[in-house]
Amino acid sequence: MSHFLAARSFLKPLLLSYAFIASVSFHRVGYAEDFFSSTSSSVTQEINTILTLKKNTLLTRPAFDFRAEDVEALYKSNNNALLWLANAQTEKNINDVFAILSNAAAEGLNPEDYSLSTLRQKFPLILLDQQDSPADLAAYDTAITISVVRYLHDIHYGRAAPHSLNFGIKLRTQKTVNLPELIKSAIASGNVLQLVASAEPKLAQYQQLRAALATYRELLVNVQNGHDKKNKAPKLQQRMTKISLAMERLRWLPELNSEKSIIVNIPAFQLWGVDSGNDKTVNLKVVVGKAQKNQTPVLMADMRFIEFMPYWNVPPSIFQKEILPKWSSNPGYLASQNMEVVWLKNGKMRIRQRPGGKNALGRLKFIFPNPYGVYLHDTPSKSLFGRSRRDFSHGCVRVQNPDKLARFVLGMQEGWSPERIENALNNSVHSQTTLKTSIPVLFFYSTAFYEQNDVLAFYEDIYGLDAPLLAALSPVSDLPDSAFITSEMPEKINTPASTPTPELDDSQLFSTPSPVIEPLSP
Repeated sequence: MSHFLAARSFLKPLLLSYAFIASVSFHRVGYAEDFFSSTSSSVTQEINTILTLKKNTLLTRPAFDFRAEDVEALYKSNNNALLWLANAQTEKNINDVFAILSNAAAEGLNPEDYSLSTLRQKFPLILLDQQDSPADLAAYDTAITISVVRYLHDIHYGRAAPHSLNFGIKLRTQKTVNLPELIKSAIASGNVLQLVASAEPKLAQYQQLRAALATYRELLVNVQNGHDKKNKAPKLQQRMTKISLAMERLRWLPELNSEKSIIVNIPAFQLWGVDSGNDKTVNLKVVVGKAQKNQTPVLMADMRFIEFMPYWNVPPSIFQKEILPKWSSNPGYLASQNMEVVWLKNGKMRIRQRPGGKNALGRLKFIFPNPYGVYLHDTPSKSLFGRSRRDFSHGCVRVQNPDKLARFVLGMQEGWSPERIENALNNSVHSQTTLKTSIPVLFFYSTAFYEQNDVLAFYEDIYGLDAPLLAALSPVSDLPDSAFITSEMPEKINTPASTPTPELDDSQLFSTPSPVIEPLSP
């Protein structure tokens, strides 16, 4: 406390009339020590009141119910005494907070969402003893804390609830940053500026987008000061919005603690297989679900199996709408498509397509169990990969060169040499292999994304998912930790009607041989 009071008394000659202050400054030091000695308990009481009510009227968003747990833990570790205003580096630490919040746009955020102007305006009054009652000091100290906690929480976890936006990703299962511990340590050491680096996502994609956002902000300033403002500014602002939304979606992702991972960016119509252990990347074109009818869902799951020469179990919706009319008009249709009648154990009929050249799944199927019943697979319809926009599937993701993906997935698995993979691809017999180490699969949706060779690309918002996210971010509000952290995946997300019908796997079927047996050829 004494360091802060001495600093306040020292600053008065610089901030008020020197002649007046010079006559009283030394007197004020002794007075202030006595004053705070007698009122420290009152300050603690005021802090207790604010924490109990979970409300600070200095802030533009006074209620902080959803950040109260971290704020309370921070003050509890300090015996509910002042954190910022009773520190040897009070002025430096608080000015560092102002610097962090002033730079909120670097994270795609707005400084005023964290009451920056109010905090700045009040600070000189605190320093000059013009607002130094226990209530004033408690309100200001907790306001700084709440704003910092909010900001760090936002850049670490995000500001919109992913599951409310049909982002079917796995949420974190526990808090992945200890904000009270980070903040208290930063205050004590005078390293407040390092808080942002400690809290923001470590993903390379995020850091690249953050740097790109800074570049576009600078370009926008130059354009606005130039003669081509009308033509270029809207496009730059649109791209900045795409980058900001991409950064928000990346904040939702838990760390992928695996050397290998597979990412499909839906609007990019591309797949990346990343092997951090060998610094290798596989980049392949894909076909995704139709925008209007069968959108590919956003999801996270673990790839556990690969099927060579797979069967295709026709989903009921496809059977009813597409196959049954053709079969009704042509009794030989199933045989012509290498399909057979199969029966569920409950006696109901289904149709499946046998392995072979006409099989809708081609020669490979990559399985990662998920609530949507979607997967990665080969396709006999290769011509679609030549198109720039590739949303043609029923929801699953078709891969242009699945053999390359198979080599990526099985490359480090014992017993799977390139020759064995090639033999399995050229064999007409259906087989399934279990991965010894599962591989995380992420079906992502981002209209701004760094591709190979550090190239930033922007894509059309084919599913119209950017607008709902923008709407969810305004007006600004705190969300409970449960929006970002959960013990398990909810059984049902608000799934769009266009999400594909989950398929039955082969263990639920037994086959009745078709009367027409055709040779199987890859």
